[in-house]
Amino acid sequence: MTTAIKQVWVQRFCTGSLSLILASGFFSCGNLPLSQLNLGFNVASIGDVQQKRQVDAEVYLRGKVENRAPFVGNAAYQLEDGTGSIWILTTQEDLPQLGDEVLLKGEVRYKSITLKELAGKDLGEVYVEEMEQLKRTPAANK
Repeated sequence: MTTAIKQVWVQRFCTGSLSLILASGFFSCGNLPLSQLNLGFNVASIGDVQQKRQVDAEVYLRGKVENRAPFVGNAAYQLEDGTGSIWILTTQEDLPQLGDEVLLKGEVRYKSITLKELAGKDLGEVYVEEMEQLKRTPAANK
């Protein structure tokens, strides 16, 4: 094979390979769930937040609204991401609807609940106090 033919073959091989890699990347991105796209935020998994219990830590979470609980003066909604679920305490009046995808910034909190009947066993739960809701995708738009 002459040098000119080798160069053309190598160029076409490299260009073809690069095109294939880029095309497969673009097509596979369409199949990723929204929870895998970070948009520049270091999004934590809910399972990690539940397990680590780093109280007062600032976290970014993304998930689907699975439950809602309106209260007087504030509200809560349960967020699920496939690794677990967690309650989000918010002061927003416009509570996300069931099935909405939410990206939020919040602070990890822990509420201890002990019962004498259970020999002082702690039944407390980790939750997140919403600081800012960064993005909400209504369930109807998916």
